Amino acid sequence: MGKILEAFLTDQLRVDSGTDRRSPEHQALCEKGSELQDRLAETMNDKQKAMLEELVETFFDESSYSEQVKFERGFRLGVLITSEIFYGQDIFL
Repeated sequence: MGKILEAFLTDQLRVDSGTDRRSPEHQALCEKGSELQDRLAETMNDKQKAMLEELVETFFDESSYSEQVKFERGFRLGVLITSEIFYGQDIFL
C-alpha cells in the first residue's frame, strides 16, 4: 500500500480543518463572529435564540457542503492535470 493511502487510512493525514492552523486574519474573523453572535443572543428571548442557533447551524452546514464540492472538483482537476502530464511524458525521453 502507498504511504499516502496508508496515512489516510490511519488518520495521520486528514483533509478537514482540524489539522490546519488559522491565519491571524481568519482567527480574528472567527472571534468577531462568535462575539457578535453572543452579543445578539443576549438581546433575545429563548425562541429567538433557538432560531439564531438554527440559522448559524444552517449557514455552517451550507458552507461545509460548498467546501466539500470545491474539494472534490479541485481533486478531480488535479488528477486530470496529472494524467495529462503522464500522457505527455514520452516527449522528454
